[in-house]
Amino acid sequence: MNRIAQGLTLVLLGSAALTSTLLTDMYLNWVKAGFGPFLIAAGVVMVLLGVLVITAELRGESHALDEEAAVPEGAAAAEAGDEGRSELDHAVSEYGSGKSGGHGHDHSRAPWVAWLLLFPVLAVFVIAPPALGSYTVESTGGSAGPPPRDERGPSRFTDNLSEAAPDEVVELNVQEFVMRAWIDEERELAGREIELTGFAVPNPEGEGWYLARLQMACCAADAVVNKVLITDHPAPEADTWWRVRGTWVEPEGDLYEVSQHEISTSSVEEVTNPPDPYE
Repeated sequence: MNRIAQGLTLVLLGSAALTSTLLTDMYLNWVKAGFGPFLIAAGVVMVLLGVLVITAELRGESHALDEEAAVPEGAAAAEAGDEGRSELDHAVSEYGSGKSGGHGHDHSRAPWVAWLLLFPVLAVFVIAPPALGSYTVESTGGSAGPPPRDERGPSRFTDNLSEAAPDEVVELNVQEFVMRAWIDEERELAGREIELTGFAVPNPEGEGWYLARLQMACCAADAVVNKVLITDHPAPEADTWWRVRGTWVEPEGDLYEVSQHEISTSSVEEVTNPPDPYE
């Protein structure tokens, strides 16, 4: 029966992978969209392997029962007697040689505890892990750092601001805004109305709150924090999503020395969670 439990585990894992990719966008909480086809392929393979393991185990048990039913009663009794004597002789030999370890129960079968393997897999269907959010931002202790000094300057950075008209509202990713604010020696960002979308993060130091977004290269394990400080609007509930319009609070001195960038808001609007929470 332990093989059946293993097979069911494979089937459930494969089903979870297929459900999170084909039926929902849940997989975007953990990996980039480009990994979707690989998850689908892995899910199909696991389901097929699980079905093969379960089928082979059931056929093996059915074949064993058929063989037992075909053995005549007298022959079966004689065979059982021979096996009993053989096992007794083996047990006596093991005890005499000190190899028995003081107990005689059978270790050849896996315990029923193997079925507990199913519980973590079933939990995926009931309690799906959410996307990373404010807790991740607070626990990391800071944003991604500025790029190297030799990569500074707006000519090295391409975004919507470069093509927008002077009076146009420019939609930027939080990561684009933060990086440009660090390298914009010509201060082209100053005075421009910017639109950012992200989730709310409390400021542990007290004043204001952060509009944050996580940048992901391949999976949630390598996510990098980008955040913008907001002090002129009441702090909303953590992990709620907001669209913010405003202007860059231009810092004094060397941009490279700025620890966090701030935006002065003109409008703050709550929005629904995006299907892909990462940039």
